[in-house]
Amino acid sequence: MNITQKLVLTLLTVILAFFFSACSHVTVPRGPIPVKMDVVGPMNTNKAISLENGVPDSKLTLIATQGYHKYYADYNVWTSFIVSQLESELRGRGVQVTPNGQEAFRVKVEQAGLYWGSFATRCIVHVRVERKDGTWSKSYEGNNPSMASLNRSIDGAVYKAVVTILQDQDFMNAISR
Repeated sequence: MNITQKLVLTLLTVILAFFFSACSHVTVPRGPIPVKMDVVGPMNTNKAISLENGVPDSKLTLIATQGYHKYYADYNVWTSFIVSQLESELRGRGVQVTPNGQEAFRVKVEQAGLYWGSFATRCIVHVRVERKDGTWSKSYEGNNPSMASLNRSIDGAVYKAVVTILQDQDFMNAISR
């Protein structure tokens, strides 16, 4: 085998290796979508509450595959994003949110998934909110399709999970008692 053939064979092997290797993507919510007051109105509670991230470690979790593409999420990062948005929305509705509030709640993204359909990409995220003392907990789901982009489906699913939590009467009772 001459040098030209070896070079072509090596180059072809490298190209095929890149072609058949999987592309990895790490997905994160891009930014909060504010919840309007007509969607969730003011909240009436006299107690100071605190919210904490219930996902202790940062690690990548596979949430979807499509062909050679793999999509990962860091549930710690997603949960921090949701905690931050919940704190902001609760403050905007008159709830006193402090780091060491009387009532402590743990928020945790339990599962997220991306799904491709004929016309849209869908993101479904499952969030658990629980009292730190273990006397109350509930799971919530954010489910959002987007024809525009994968990122919009993620942002919309997180937004819908936050809205579902804020609209839930059980959550209102838990922060008020």
